[in-house]
Amino acid sequence: MKKNYLQIIAILLCMIFLTACGTAAQGEEPEQPAATQTEEVPPAEEAPAEQTDPTLEDLLGEDYVDYLTETITMQMGNRMEKDPEVRYFPIEDDAPLSDYVTIDETTKFEVDEEGDPVIYFPAGTVTDAANGEQSFRIPKLYQ
Repeated sequence: MKKNYLQIIAILLCMIFLTACGTAAQGEEPEQPAATQTEEVPPAEEAPAEQTDPTLEDLLGEDYVDYLTETITMQMGNRMEKDPEVRYFPIEDDAPLSDYVTIDETTKFEVDEEGDPVIYFPAGTVTDAANGEQSFRIPKLYQ
């Protein structure tokens, strides 16, 4: 009899526990299992495009190579007038800039705080290596 009494108490405790758990969850929406929860994903054509860095062509237009060549050559000439100690090979040799550097989609540049590209040439390519890396700020054609 004592054994039956303990079993009845255990069953009653389990029922009370299950009832308490059930009433605590009432009023709340049951949570869906993680595997069945779906998140709305926009269709591929509506997904935002991956942000990429601008290219020189994006910043300066399709004729950017000619524009850069003219602008950099002009800046080199201006720098030589201001400081006769600095010599730029293209100006000094009366040769095109393309004889010393290649300007294309691989040309090293950064965009400054005003949104203008700054072109970089390694030391020794357009002037003596002692003058270090050379940078040229290029104003955008269309502001």
